[in-house]
Amino acid sequence: MDQPVDRPNHLPVVATMTVNGAHDLERARQLLGHAGADVGLPTDRIHQFTVALSEVATNAILHANGSATMTITSSGTALMVEVRDHGTGLRTNPRPALPHPTQIGGRGLWLAEQLCDAIDINSSTGGTTIRMIMRL
Repeated sequence: MDQPVDRPNHLPVVATMTVNGAHDLERARQLLGHAGADVGLPTDRIHQFTVALSEVATNAILHANGSATMTITSSGTALMVEVRDHGTGLRTNPRPALPHPTQIGGRGLWLAEQLCDAIDINSSTGGTTIRMIMRL
């Protein structure tokens, strides 16, 4: 868990961008939506994937250093989006759990895990990398 997620070198990068704040979230969602459509992901799953991306990228903006790098890759059987920040890492267990109903916030990673087919979370003092996967 203290090592960044390694992206398989053989997967082609579909798109990459730096998300430097809330103003870049719309473009990130659009890129993922277009990538999903290009590989034949059904519309409802594209919407789920973009919500998951939005939650994870927003966490990076709010809780890391205000920016993150988003990379979209495709394997032919799945579409992956990776969000990598250079913050100080997660302070708690990175496996998301649904917070108590009275807790304000804290649902982003849990929601992303519910919406995606798989999610890998790796965090250290050098940053956090979250890879979300949607099978085609």
